[in-house]
Amino acid sequence: MKLFNFSFALLLVLFSIQATSAQAEMENSADATRHGEHFHKNVAGVVLGITHAGRRKNGPALALEYERRFNESFGVGGIIEYTGGDAEVWVAAIPFAYHTGHWKFYVAPGVEDGHHGTEELVRLGGEYAFELSSGWEVAPQLNVDFVDGDEVLIFGVLFARGF
Repeated sequence: MKLFNFSFALLLVLFSIQATSAQAEMENSADATRHGEHFHKNVAGVVLGITHAGRRKNGPALALEYERRFNESFGVGGIIEYTGGDAEVWVAAIPFAYHTGHWKFYVAPGVEDGHHGTEELVRLGGEYAFELSSGWEVAPQLNVDFVDGDEVLIFGVLFARGF
């Protein structure tokens, strides 16, 4: 009987938290709609870029990105990036993002796999999104990877679509 009471109380708390969260989300959505703002819960895109100096030797970069937004301000996602040229390198990272208006800033722990072997990295980055009427966004971005005592700059442009 105690287990039933505990389970019932836990379910009641979880449902009330969910109901409060849903109500707040509806209010925020109504406010955002009134102010002409909108965000997609999911955003996927392609980044075309170039690395600058360091261990990746000015190579062209191609990345796939995905982000799941929890609300207007916070999201988490995934990055898979290939850098070609003299140093063939793969990067995989999990960005934790903060959005404010058209700006997005993120920190992304991950790994770099290349001719140096597999190394842990931390990516810090930022971008500014230009929303197109077609539903696409174009966002110039600047990233800095900190890996094994080196810093690698990556300049790119994200072409993304929300859904």
